[in-house]
Amino acid sequence: MIGLKIEDAIKINKNLEKYVVEKNGKMRLNLKNKIALIEYNKTILKALFGLDVEFHKEALVPTPVNRYLFVQSIDRSLKKLKNQKEINILEIGTGATTVIALIAAKCFNYNVIATEVVDEYLEYAKKNVLKNNLENKIKIIHSKGNIIKNIPEMENRRFDVILSYPPFYDKNAVSSGRKFGGALARDVELIGGGKYGEEFSLQIIEEGIDFLNENGIIALMMPKKPEERRKLIIEKMKEVGLSVEVDEIRTGNRLRYIIKGIK
Repeated sequence: MIGLKIEDAIKINKNLEKYVVEKNGKMRLNLKNKIALIEYNKTILKALFGLDVEFHKEALVPTPVNRYLFVQSIDRSLKKLKNQKEINILEIGTGATTVIALIAAKCFNYNVIATEVVDEYLEYAKKNVLKNNLENKIKIIHSKGNIIKNIPEMENRRFDVILSYPPFYDKNAVSSGRKFGGALARDVELIGGGKYGEEFSLQIIEEGIDFLNENGIIALMMPKKPEERRKLIIEKMKEVGLSVEVDEIRTGNRLRYIIKGIK
């Protein structure tokens, strides 16, 4: 299992020493402290993936390893489908760190178009691409609130993979004051809409099918609960003519499901 032990992270990044606490007789990082969480994840990205990433202090803090496992799961499916050509992917909602896009380009040599809607996050994402010399592999664009359709840069394009770790809370969820991923999440990062938070994901599938190459994949990462949300996503994929594969990935105590619809 890929990962970086906290004691090894502290050896690599001395800034983490100030966030060490004792718990049950063992030394641990106080990852409830957002700065500690950011420093730890920066260390993981550098040590495991060779990526130099800046985090927006008010944005969600992504878990690098489960993002890597997300892309790895997709890569396994592409290989089974014998998609050996150059792979072009679309990531919807890349965030300020643009971690999925960076991992996809750096570790898997994919060509990536990544969308984002928050102006501040777009600037961070573009800087992170430049910092890692991946501007020839990753293009960051402003979605202006669209999913795929009505984005000028998408006209006449087709992709081998359309992926997202989409917002997944229901329409009645409240973002203000809610701790999520080490940040006070904004609506665009949190609220997926619908009864189970499924609405945004269903829109990705409905629009994505028209932008997908043959043997292409629409892939969404979801938490375990509620099961109803996953069922609705799987039903929609089948409705538009995709065959479905589901992978489970676990990082620490987090269980995530990778739902893949294959054309």
